[in-house]
Amino acid sequence: MSAQQLPQRRGAAVRGFGAHGGTDGLASVLELPGLVHDAVNAVPAPPPEAADHELTLLLLAEHHVTGLGWFTRALGLNGALSVADTVRSVLISLDWPGAATMLTPEKERNGDSRISTWSLQARRDDRLRVYSRTAGSIGTPLREALGRDGTGVLVVDGYTVTVTTAGAMPRDGHTPDAVCLAGGFAPDDSGTPSSDLTVVDPPTAFPPGTLSGSLPETPATPVPVPGEFEHPVGLPRDVDLAAVNVALTGEETVAEILGGLAPELRELLLGGDLYEFTPLLQALDLGRPAQVADTTRGVLESFPAEKSQVGRAAAWSRVVALSTLSDRETSDEVTAMLMAALGFTRADAGLAPVEGRLSSDPLDAAEIRALSAASGRLLAICGADVWDGPASEVTPLVPKCSLVDRLEMYRFLLQA
Repeated sequence: MSAQQLPQRRGAAVRGFGAHGGTDGLASVLELPGLVHDAVNAVPAPPPEAADHELTLLLLAEHHVTGLGWFTRALGLNGALSVADTVRSVLISLDWPGAATMLTPEKERNGDSRISTWSLQARRDDRLRVYSRTAGSIGTPLREALGRDGTGVLVVDGYTVTVTTAGAMPRDGHTPDAVCLAGGFAPDDSGTPSSDLTVVDPPTAFPPGTLSGSLPETPATPVPVPGEFEHPVGLPRDVDLAAVNVALTGEETVAEILGGLAPELRELLLGGDLYEFTPLLQALDLGRPAQVADTTRGVLESFPAEKSQVGRAAAWSRVVALSTLSDRETSDEVTAMLMAALGFTRADAGLAPVEGRLSSDPLDAAEIRALSAASGRLLAICGADVWDGPASEVTPLVPKCSLVDRLEMYRFLLQA
């Protein structure tokens, strides 16, 4: 797998948004426990009577500017969030200027960009309700305003963002209140720029000496190629999911979450600016002591078992990927992308070029497993992972443990 074949870190297609997505990235495969992206691996839906704080609602947002393109986001939001906090989360995910301080009192904004007016027009059960500072209560919970299958239009200083809730998932007290799961940009080549983007600047009155009904020759600003001019308020086309989720979580909370990590792993993630994993780590509730048996604890205390820098990084990448509780294919994909994002290549592992692969190429999942084979055996002995190699062809002495037991073992390894 070459570097060009690796999914990019910046941006990910919003699943279910058709062609309006970008390239796949970590967020497209990084599943949070209880937050899934597809029906095949979906957990059972929460009961209808579930309370607001027990629900995570999947919200899809789309902002379109004619002649420019579609900005799309997928978010997981606490059903108990207020309409105001929901709007703030959506706008932060779009990197809208002034979104972070839109609910901050004017005197505390320190001259930051501001959003003048906003409202959410929500349709649910064939009834249209408007939420704004001058209309319906902006403290109304998201579950009540949109529910599990509602639609709405968010109007921000004259611009519109359509929002749709597309189902609910169970949550607990450690699931993030707001997380951006994916996002993307797709250029619009179907029409001309929208009317709020001026492309020709004729004079507003006829200058003296000109005939009524005619205009002097004025050079017109060239009409840009569709999708190539910038958004009027400066929305970026690239999606920096790490920065978005740090903004949604809050820098102090991020620092607290990373502070609960095993020191070696914390240094790896900080060194690679890999904040994509913050929501996952928050959901794992690393502040609570892991419940593992003494015999298991004795084995896992030797993790990682490798001596080389690349081998130890490979071991940490494996356990982070395993903690997503995904299938083997997805776990391998997360492992490979994490090692690539950390900057490790086949050359770091001392691997010579082979047909179709250079030493400068990223490591693939099989190579990462080989580099961390000793740690892999520790995991398999405890039932935290399957056996690799020939041992996987026979019934192992220690079968893979239940999901709950495995999650506790991963938490034990990740904790400081």
